[in-house]
Amino acid sequence: MKQTNWLIDLSIKYAIFWLIWLGVQDYLYDELVRLPATANYADFIVNTVIKSILWLGLGIWWLHSDQAQLWLSKKLYNRHFPTLFWILLILFVGYLLVTAIYEQHSLTIMPDLFTRERHGFIGVALIAGVAEEFIFRGYFMNRLLHRYDFMTANIIQALLFLGIHLPIYFVGHLSAMGWLNNALTVLPLGLIFGWVFYRSKNLWPSTILHCVWDAMMFVL
Repeated sequence: MKQTNWLIDLSIKYAIFWLIWLGVQDYLYDELVRLPATANYADFIVNTVIKSILWLGLGIWWLHSDQAQLWLSKKLYNRHFPTLFWILLILFVGYLLVTAIYEQHSLTIMPDLFTRERHGFIGVALIAGVAEEFIFRGYFMNRLLHRYDFMTANIIQALLFLGIHLPIYFVGHLSAMGWLNNALTVLPLGLIFGWVFYRSKNLWPSTILHCVWDAMMFVL
């Protein structure tokens, strides 16, 4: 009975979170684009301001209220950086550089990242990694690890991580191939970030890897 109640509670939290984010992506974003004063800053507002308030706010609230049901309840951010993190960091950077050179036949860096036209860099490359790691690895996986073994918890949180990306796929009207390509990227990354969090018992390594991936994808 306790196991059932626990799963229901976690499922309800995720469902509410998912529906709110769907509303933000589908309705609020469209409204911001229509307003002359915010049209050019819609990405920045959604990814930086709203995501910071909503994702971090919910994460802090849930971590505090469910502290007794967490695998790791203290020192989510610490100085433990295992060798695995450094290996993955080198692999991430190398893979993205080689892929960019292969696809573009040169290494081209997007200019003027912080101009009005490139305001999305902060939200996509920095805030997304921090907020997403905090709530998915810091809360959801943290809570799953309290009840399940690593493999089970990692797979579930990676699927939840993929699920929260679906609203933006709806808004972006992605083709079936676009859905597949994104899923084949997001799901493995979710598994890797979960693995790193589990091995390090520290949110910094997965957050840094996440931000590096997003930043290089944006810049290159």
